[in-house]
Amino acid sequence: MKIIIYFFLFFFSFKVNAISLTDQLNSFFKKEFYFRKNVNIIIRTPLKKNIFCKKPYFSILNNFHYLGLTDILLVCGKTHHFLKIELQEKGEYIVANRKIPRGTKIQESDLKVLIGRLDKLPDNTYLNKKDVINKVNIRDIFPLQPITSFMTRPFWLVKFNQQITIIICSKYLTVSSQAKSLSNGAENDNVRVKTKTGKIITGIVNKMGQVVISI
Repeated sequence: MKIIIYFFLFFFSFKVNAISLTDQLNSFFKKEFYFRKNVNIIIRTPLKKNIFCKKPYFSILNNFHYLGLTDILLVCGKTHHFLKIELQEKGEYIVANRKIPRGTKIQESDLKVLIGRLDKLPDNTYLNKKDVINKVNIRDIFPLQPITSFMTRPFWLVKFNQQITIIICSKYLTVSSQAKSLSNGAENDNVRVKTKTGKIITGIVNKMGQVVISI
């Protein structure tokens, strides 16, 4: 009977300490990286003994990618523990609703929302439709394929070597003229242009594809 009681107390103590360590890690990541609530932390290192520390110090030992496996150093007084942990998260992400040929200006109807493990997705997968709509894909995207920022670029309202309208604004006067663009630019991008007189100046692309220059 005593053996059973001791085993129960040992198991209960181990469980409480394991939960406490996970909670401490959770607090560390939320404080340092503003983690969302639905991130799950799993300690993958087999623990040979209970680890409980009232005032732990955690540091990350490798490049941190927010989700997936990462190595953690736990310092508790004079004791050091090396832990491998896995960060899991479940949530919504964006995939192609159909095949999207390269060079398409992506519309909402091209997109579909799925729910799954975000830590299993490619880096920089889009999580919101609004971040993809009106982007242009630089390669074919196939049905149900997760869409990443590496697959898209902004929709250029101004293209390199294009004749465009520039609007020069001062406190008292607004003048429009023609110039040649020296780079591509989406709305609100800074682009350089070359005026008819050969002067090179920088302005901001507006939603009409004009370059506004403030002086």
